[in-house]
Amino acid sequence: MSNGSLTVVGLGNLQADFERLARSVGNKVVRDAVMAGARVARDKTRQAAKVRTGKLKKNIEATRVKQGETPGAATAGVRVKKPAGKTSKARKRPGKNGQSTTTDYEAPFYWRFLEYGTSKMAAAPFIRPTWDANLTDIEKATADKLAEGIDNAITR
Repeated sequence: MSNGSLTVVGLGNLQADFERLARSVGNKVVRDAVMAGARVARDKTRQAAKVRTGKLKKNIEATRVKQGETPGAATAGVRVKKPAGKTSKARKRPGKNGQSTTTDYEAPFYWRFLEYGTSKMAAAPFIRPTWDANLTDIEKATADKLAEGIDNAITR
């Protein structure tokens, strides 16, 4: 039997690199990577959305869940903005008592009716099928951004 030994040289430098990488990847790099995937999903969803007035396309956004809601994880996705408030616009034709107004939402509320349907309308989903169809593109964008972030963290 022979006794063998293995000597690793430069372990201190490697350990320092891993510590820098852990700090960097643990936060900003991972968040940026999942947001890159969410932006791809947002663009594809905007292409798939039905166009009537253009409000639905304009209000589809990529968003990140706050870190406090998902501790230790970075989560991002696609959503349609909630109606922040109502604005009143004057109608072109006067109503019974002079100038009449109509209520107009800044963000569309009807996306749920399209995505899930109603009791009288069949669903015409556009968010989930787009996500499923483009999952490989989303994963690729996330992986590319993550690799770029790791490379930048190591070269610092």
